[in-house]
Amino acid sequence: GTMAENPAAGPPKGGFGGFGGFFAKAQQLATQAVENARPVAEKVKERAAQLDTTKVREVVQQAGAQAQEALQRAQTAAEPQLAQARALADKQASNLAKVNAKTFLNANAQFGVPIENLSERGDDGLPLAAPRVPPVLEKMLSRLETTQADGFVSEGRPVFSLPADQQATRALAKAIDTNMATFNFANRDVHTVAALLRQFLVELPEPVLTWQLYDALIAASQCASEAEAAAAFRAAVDRLPPANKVVAARLVPFIARVAQEGKLDVGTISLSFGPSLMRPKRKEGALRSLMEDLPAICAAMESLIACSPALFP
Repeated sequence: GTMAENPAAGPPKGGFGGFGGFFAKAQQLATQAVENARPVAEKVKERAAQLDTTKVREVVQQAGAQAQEALQRAQTAAEPQLAQARALADKQASNLAKVNAKTFLNANAQFGVPIENLSERGDDGLPLAAPRVPPVLEKMLSRLETTQADGFVSEGRPVFSLPADQQATRALAKAIDTNMATFNFANRDVHTVAALLRQFLVELPEPVLTWQLYDALIAASQCASEAEAAAAFRAAVDRLPPANKVVAARLVPFIARVAQEGKLDVGTISLSFGPSLMRPKRKEGALRSLMEDLPAICAAMESLIACSPALFP
């Protein structure tokens, strides 16, 4: 015999079977325990997930709120600088819009140049502390004022009564643009200087009293009483840029004196100066619109002349 045939030679079969049964039982119990534990585990997991997302959500919201607050604080802090930057950009844009080719090509140019270019720079071309009456304007007005004692009459003709010789006037304007220092206003014919003054005002890129104030000036002239009109004109004049204000304070009283002491009626003087002091900004049909606006402009100019002593004492 071999061992396999001898029952005493190895452990009884049943022994292994008993252990196997115990093992199976243990496995079953373990599985059962896992199964029992699973819902608890799922619950715990779910709770943890809930806790976490709520917590995370809270933290995120909090962080978001803080970021928002910080952003607002930064914006509030930066607002003055932003406003300043915006204002500066606007100013630069408006300055660039006012820079005309003429100033670029000729630093000595006097005609067709923005008022502030002439008012805010000294003879050396450097900026002045405060704007002045442009020297070219002052020279013309001074020359014309020599006739005031004679009621603004020269060679038997009222100043501003003669139609200008356009070609001659332009040639003289060109001579002044080339070199004003060598141009002697004092020995020029008064009527020629009157024509030059009108040319100077007409050629300004923007009227003396500015586009912006046109409506306010027309409204001022339509006030019921002269006192109201004077107050409305005063409010408008106060809004003028510094250079324009300085020029208006010199020019308007001069025009008023010509109207009051000269031989021409105020209507003629208003027609002569009104459109170069105030007019609306229009592009299409500019001439037609000016003809339409002329009655209102002349009425406003007459009213401004009447208010001049109160406005510019």
